Formats: sequence, C-alpha cells, structure tokens
Amino acid sequence: MYSKSAIDLLDARRWSLTARMSLFFGLAVAVTVLGVSIMMYAELVKQLHDKEENTLRDNLQIQRDVLEHLARKQKPSQWQHEWGEYQEDYQKFGWQLVAPDGQVLAASPNMGRFRAALAHAGGEPGFVRWADRARAPVRYFVLLTVAVDTPGPEALELRGPALGPSGTVMRGILDVSEDQHVLKAYRARLSGVIALAIVLSAGAGWVLARRGLAPVRAISREIGRINAEKLHARFSSEAWPSDLRVLASTFDDMLARLEASFDQLTRFSSDLAHEFRSPINNLVAAASVTLARARDPVEYQNTLEIVVEEGQRLSRMVSSMLFLARADNAGQHLQLERVALADEFRRLVDFYEIAAEEQSIDVTASGDGELVADPMLLRRALSNLLANALRYTPHGGTVRLSAARERDTIVIAVSDDGVGIPAEHLPFVFDRFYRADAARSSADSTGLGLAVVRSIVELHGGSASVASVVGQGSTFTLRFPIKPA
Repeated sequence: MYSKSAIDLLDARRWSLTARMSLFFGLAVAVTVLGVSIMMYAELVKQLHDKEENTLRDNLQIQRDVLEHLARKQKPSQWQHEWGEYQEDYQKFGWQLVAPDGQVLAASPNMGRFRAALAHAGGEPGFVRWADRARAPVRYFVLLTVAVDTPGPEALELRGPALGPSGTVMRGILDVSEDQHVLKAYRARLSGVIALAIVLSAGAGWVLARRGLAPVRAISREIGRINAEKLHARFSSEAWPSDLRVLASTFDDMLARLEASFDQLTRFSSDLAHEFRSPINNLVAAASVTLARARDPVEYQNTLEIVVEEGQRLSRMVSSMLFLARADNAGQHLQLERVALADEFRRLVDFYEIAAEEQSIDVTASGDGELVADPMLLRRALSNLLANALRYTPHGGTVRLSAARERDTIVIAVSDDGVGIPAEHLPFVFDRFYRADAARSSADSTGLGLAVVRSIVELHGGSASVASVVGQGSTFTLRFPIKPA
C-alpha cells in the first residue's frame, strides 16, 4: 500500500505551485538548450561532411590531372609531384582507376590499407560513407566514385555523375576517423553542458518561483489569522502585485459578506432568544401567580386561556422558523400548479371578511391572471400580507389586492392606507424579527411574517419589495415569474 505522501507526490495535481513553476521553467530551459544544441551539432556535422567531401573531390581531381599528364607522356608539375609525395606520407587518401571489366588500371601505393572499405563502394557515382567496426578503434571512411572517359591513351576526362561510354571509373577514399572522434568528443561535452544547464535552470526556477510566490505566502498568512472576531479585516489596501490585488479584493468582498451574515446571525440569535423569552416568561408568570394560592374555576380558566394564547404564539414562531430553515437550505419543495389569481383573491377576501368588518375595513380585489406556483405557499404569503395590512390599518380604512402582468412577470400588490413605515426602516422590513417601531408590534405578531413572504417569493424565483409613506399607507409588491425555472 502506498502512503498518503507517496500518493500526493505521484499526483501532479497535488504538487505545490513552486514545484510546478520550477518544473515548467526547467523544462522550458532544457527544451531551448536542447534545441539550440541539436541545431549547432547538426550544423557542425554538415560543415564537417562538406569539408570531407570537398577534400576528397579536390584530391581526386588533382590525381586526375596527374594521370592526364602521364597519359600525354608529360611529367607532372613540381606541385603535383610534391602533392603525390605528401599523399603517400599522409596515408589518409587513396585512389584507383578501374576498367569496365573490374581490372584495376592504376592505383595509389597505399590502396592495400583501404581494401575493406573499397569493397563497400557502390557501383553508381556519388559519395558513400562506411565505418569499419571490425577494428578497434572504429575507422570511418568516405568513398567517391566518378566516371572517366578514355577515348585514347593520350587523355583522361572526368565525366560528372554518369558513367562514360567506356565505363571506366575512378574511385577515391578518404579516412575521416579524426573528424568523427572530434564529433564524439563534442557530443560528450555537449551532453554535459545540457545536463548542467538543466540542473542549474531547475535550481534557478525554484529560487525564482519561491521569490515570485512570496506575496502568495504572505497573503495566506494574513488569511490564516482571520477568525470570527477579525471579520472586519481587509487586504486590498496592501501593496500586493497586480495579480494578487484581484484575489485580495475578491477575498475582501467575501469577508464583507461573511461579516454581514455573521452579524445577521448574531442579531437573529439574540432576537430569537428575546422573542422566545417573552411568551415563556408569560407562561411561567401566569402559572406561578395561579399556583401561589387557591383560585376559583374562573381564574384557572383565565390562566389556561393565557397559556393557550402564548402556546399558539410559540407554535407559530416555531412553524415559521422551520419553514425559513427549510427554505434557506433548499429543503422546501414546490408543488407547482397553475393558479388563477382571481379565485385566490376571492378566497382570501372571504376568509378575512369577518375580521375586516369588525374593524370597519374595506377589503377589495382587482385584476386577474394565471401563474405557475405552489398554491399553499402563495396563499400563505398573501395571507401574511393581508393580516399585516389589517393589523396596521385604522378603522374605516381600505386594503386592496391587485394583480397585473408585466411581460413574463405577474405583479401582485397588497396596499393599505394605514400608519405607513419610515423610510429608514424600509430596507429591513423583510428581515427576521425586525420591527420598525413599537406601533408595529403586537402580541399577535411573531416578527417572521414578512421574512416568510420573501422566502416564498424567492423560492419561486421572484422578488418582494415595499413602498411606504408615513401617514398614507404601504404597498407590498410581489413579483412572480409566470413560469418559474
């Protein structure tokens, strides 16, 4: 079984950025050095081959000139004579003149040492390279075959790439072992240089990567110091490199969101404890007073009524909290159906008719339309808005329900001419347990009704908003997509 460290080492996705950048830098340098080295080596080989072939061709041409002088019964010039003596001492060049029947008409004195190489000379004109690996050290040769015209005993002429009419050819051979040894030594040195360059480039890449990623490590250390008490910290104000400024700004935005969410959670926890404390204290106080001494049946009945009322309030709060928790965690599943708003408005008006009459409030409904929604949740949202409007509308007021279509959206509005909400409180009225002021608080309210409304609308892919003028009333607007995603 492999250990976790071994698995991490084998998985390139788990390598550090420093290791990756060092590897990439080393590979880039290695490929560059290797490419340049191959080009240099290829050019050196080409130049050596050209030099060898030119030397062999020139030597063979000189020997042809000597043979021409001899064919004309002329003595070679002084430089040709000296060249012949030099070649005999040089022992790296040899030649032979071969008739069409294979008979050797003439040859250099040293052709015996080239016998094995000449056996590999091709019959066609051109250059042939051959290595004698039967001996140690290995010997390398270049052979050249050219056609010769011999129309008479007084002239010899090189014909070029094709065999002459007579079929006579001249063969030349050159020992190039020294050049091959030079190439071998060059390859060995070049391999060492390439290996050294790769090692040095990898080391330099590691150093450069470490220095280049130092700001990343610095910002990581700063991020590691963040905790619940330091969510106010920000990083974008520091002098980071341009690439990290984007990361720092993004992280600051995340910290701002976390700070806002943490503050909201803290306020919510505090509000939740406060809201639960009130009905629980009322229950304990009513029971304690009742148990302090003997009571008649009427007093016990009054106490039980208080217990039932506070218990119902607690039940509504718990129900709303459970609904919001499921909505926040995407646990609320919608039972989508096609809903006719005129029918829903009529049911709501009938349901709240008695309560409205007691307060002399006129409830009206207008508009029509259809949308795809969860009927129970839609009814709950509209009921919360209607109950809220009736609670804060004075006697003789009016509450209006309306619906209208705007492109692919159904807009539902619940308006009243009640006390209104101050402008500074409007951004927060949909927050949980938020109350604008004491005038909007009552024992019947849990402070969660509008939060439930917003959650229901957002579950359908819509939005909720409010507009209000103090002393003139409020309008709550719900925007539902006709066909939610």
